Amino acid sequence: MGTKQSLYKAHKIKDDEFFTLFEDVSNEVSRYKEQLKEKRIICPCDWDESYNEEIVFKEEGFVDPSNLLDKGGTIKKIDIKASKKKIEKPLALIKCNFVKFLVAHAEAYGIKSISVSGYNPANGKGVKFQDVDYSKYDLVITNPPFSQFRDFIDTMFKNNMEFLVVGPITAITYKEIFNHIKDNKMWLGYAKQLSGFRLADGTLVLSKNPEGSVPRACKWYTNLDVTYRHDRMILTENYNPEKYPKYYNYNGVDVEKTNKIPSDYSGVMGVPVTFLTKYNPDQFEIIGKGVQVEKTVRFKGDKATLWIEKDGKPFKAPFERILIKNKALIKNKK
Repeated sequence: MGTKQSLYKAHKIKDDEFFTLFEDVSNEVSRYKEQLKEKRIICPCDWDESYNEEIVFKEEGFVDPSNLLDKGGTIKKIDIKASKKKIEKPLALIKCNFVKFLVAHAEAYGIKSISVSGYNPANGKGVKFQDVDYSKYDLVITNPPFSQFRDFIDTMFKNNMEFLVVGPITAITYKEIFNHIKDNKMWLGYAKQLSGFRLADGTLVLSKNPEGSVPRACKWYTNLDVTYRHDRMILTENYNPEKYPKYYNYNGVDVEKTNKIPSDYSGVMGVPVTFLTKYNPDQFEIIGKGVQVEKTVRFKGDKATLWIEKDGKPFKAPFERILIKNKALIKNKK
């Protein structure tokens, strides 16, 4: 491997080594308590926990004796209660915060089993997430490598998996990811933002540091149902051409903030990406996003950006916009 390739690989590995904090796992995963009941869960991107695909908790049924052995420093114990055969990895030995939270709440949540696997690109050991036998599981909960996020989500859909995963906020703009969101096949979780991450060397990186910058802005992505998708957004603003400028290269108007969406505008509106944290598919229809809409006219050699008309002059929209319509007004119009 050449020097450039080695440096690129090292950079990619470093960029992927962000470990989710326990408080973030707890705050989000606890919201899905009822949906975890009777689920066989796999955490397939946790090489800090195990290089092998192995069970760390099993509610009942037959337990393979090989899973009770000491493998690579992983100690397991068996605890027989009534007719249950249980395998549990002691919490004190668990490194991964996903596994730690799930094992700690397994009985209270009625989880059927918890398994873990991972692949470390630094030494080539382990099981890649693409190679996991997902037919043995119902639900994936993990923090996948961000450099492979597209491939990871594609793997989830190819295997018809339910999932709750951490990913970069920029993934919303990926064509493949956005199309899944647009088609109501996946959406954002509850948390507005994760509080931070821990690096492989133990360094704590907070999302908001003293300088105010955000080193790694992330979201939860899932196809488990979330309550906000059933809450109707209360719209208090009325349309006014002066408040909502038209796009210079697209038939629609720009809405600066999600809470400023007008209640009486039936056309296409460009809203901030943060709209997705309140998106109710029964209330709104997602048309697309600025860089994907085919009807966007190329302007100044740039077809990827929406331009806002102000005082008769075009100005490039400062942020990514998602294009939506109010479904209720569309029906009334018909």
